[in-house]
Amino acid sequence: MKMEKKDVIVLNSHGVGQYAYTDHMPKWGETLSVKKWHVAEDGGKGTNVAVALGRLGLKTAYIGKVGNDPWGDLGEKWLEDAGVDHTFMYRTDEVSTGTGLILLGPDGQNAVIDGDSSSVALKEEEVIQALDEMKGSQYFVTGFEVPMKIALSGAKHAKELGMITALNPSPLPEEDMGRLDYVDYLFINEVEAKYICQDDDEKDPKELMNKVREKYGVQNVIMTLGGDGSAALCKDEYMEVASVKVENVVN
Repeated sequence: MKMEKKDVIVLNSHGVGQYAYTDHMPKWGETLSVKKWHVAEDGGKGTNVAVALGRLGLKTAYIGKVGNDPWGDLGEKWLEDAGVDHTFMYRTDEVSTGTGLILLGPDGQNAVIDGDSSSVALKEEEVIQALDEMKGSQYFVTGFEVPMKIALSGAKHAKELGMITALNPSPLPEEDMGRLDYVDYLFINEVEAKYICQDDDEKDPKELMNKVREKYGVQNVIMTLGGDGSAALCKDEYMEVASVKVENVVN
């Protein structure tokens, strides 16, 4: 059955963050009492993006895999509440939905214990099936919190179906990504760009993006620059966007 066309299809992971406040880091063998332990509405890069797009009013669909457990149920609820189509949030008994524990210290320090992602059980044919069912959709967005091979296969198939494709290759893989000429927009940060180019000394964002573009064959590169904002090299047009200054930053 062919489904409704979407504005955006998101392929990436779902997980649940648990937050706990502590006055010190535990030692081996210590039982640590923490305060304000809670589950935040934070589903990992896939469901975070899908929920944000859904709340903005775009027709959005999510592709991923979670366990048959309460964390998977929570992901479905967050997507549904945001109006996101979760038909292709595949459920399985093979794995548990990924979860992470974030310990927050008194001065804002944090340590993250990150569990395995249930996306490791996602199959390439499941992604292809989902994309075929939503043929005619406009944008496809993915990243590497699902296995790289599956993310790239999804991007390639989405491009063949006429979609505009966007990739955030984070976390960067150790293996070579190969040519990415089927990716329309590549989103990276400055650290990732220097790693890709193997050039820690280059400080010119435009030059870094030129090198990335030549290496992967993508036409458009967008690079975030932390407190300095962001920059973009789109075909022959280069632009910089200043950071937004915020008076009171909160977690």
